[in-house]
Amino acid sequence: MQKHFIGIIMAAGIVISGQSSALATESPCSAQDDACKEFSTLAAAEQYDKIIGKADAAKTYSPAARSYIGQAYLMIAGRENNTPEQEEQFCLKALEYGATSAYMGLYFIHAGRNEEKALGFLRQYVATQPKDSVPYVLLGQAEMDKENYVAANEFLRQARSVARGHSANLDWMLFQANYLLGDYAYASAMLDSALTQDQFAKELKSLSADPRFAGFSLRPEFRQYEPMIKGAPAKSTN
Repeated sequence: MQKHFIGIIMAAGIVISGQSSALATESPCSAQDDACKEFSTLAAAEQYDKIIGKADAAKTYSPAARSYIGQAYLMIAGRENNTPEQEEQFCLKALEYGATSAYMGLYFIHAGRNEEKALGFLRQYVATQPKDSVPYVLLGQAEMDKENYVAANEFLRQARSVARGHSANLDWMLFQANYLLGDYAYASAMLDSALTQDQFAKELKSLSADPRFAGFSLRPEFRQYEPMIKGAPAKSTN
């Protein structure tokens, strides 16, 4: 699980090298907030167990202090010696303190065992409007697999709006979803974007084997790609 949590932690803006959390930079401790300042010092030293040990459920903390507690639980959840049950409990505690990226941890814990439950955690995460494209892409892919193209398109477009850089894979999925929805202009733009890095040329040649894309190159929006798909494998007769 640790490799998943490293990605979650980086998405949340936490620096693992011993520096303070980027979240704390957005919500700095006030001069009078002794608890927050203590948690900040402990976080800088990566002493997450001490943060949790000092956190008192009966006390009311500032949002900045609560963020340190939540991220401490998230960091501990990513330890390799945890059982899945322990990871889940730490993630749930992180959520109690506002560390919403813990929903990603809960997704990975349940993915492969209970897919609908795992996707439910992603839906709860995107309801918080995270600036993280990963949950939107995962939900979009899940809807694509179910042939729910309208829902897939919504998730994938949201993923693109919050993505920190260009993703040919995301653009390829958006091309497929919008082609199947009949938005050929947008589909063409996404296909062109996906192909700019010389990716998906092989997949484009294989489209003729998919009946959903029959006549693809005959549409005016996609005639420019006809040279790329010439010599594509014959359509399956099965």
